[in-house]
Amino acid sequence: RIWQVIDMTYGIPAHPAERLSAIALDHLPQIAARARHLVETNRVLLNQFLAGHRDRLDCPPSFLGTTVAPRLRAGSAATFCENLRENFETTVVPGDFFELPDCFRIGIGGPTENLENGLEQISRALATR
Repeated sequence: RIWQVIDMTYGIPAHPAERLSAIALDHLPQIAARARHLVETNRVLLNQFLAGHRDRLDCPPSFLGTTVAPRLRAGSAATFCENLRENFETTVVPGDFFELPDCFRIGIGGPTENLENGLEQISRALATR
C-alpha cells in the first residue's frame, strides 16, 4: 500500500538515488577526503587567479566555502557574463541572482580541469575589456 502512495505522490520515485545515498553513507570518510582535496586544490587556483586580476576584479581571497563573487571594477557584470558565454564558451552565474549586480559567481566544487579552463577563459574575456 505504501508503494501505491509513493507512486501516486512522487511521480518518479528516486529509488536508485536512495540506494546510492545509502551506499555513500558507508563510504563517507573517503568521499569527504576526496571532496576536501578537490576544493583545497581548486581554492589555490582560484586565489592565484584573483591575485592576478586585482586591477579588474575586486574580491578577497577565498578561505572557506565553494563559491566567490568577484565584483567587476568597471563595466556591466551582466554584459560580461553574456560575452563570456557567447564568445568564450564559459558560463558563470550573474550576480543579479544574488542581488549583487556588479558581480558574478565562480564555483570551485567541480573538476579541477574544468576550473582551470574556466579561469583561463575568464582571463581572456577580462583582457578584451
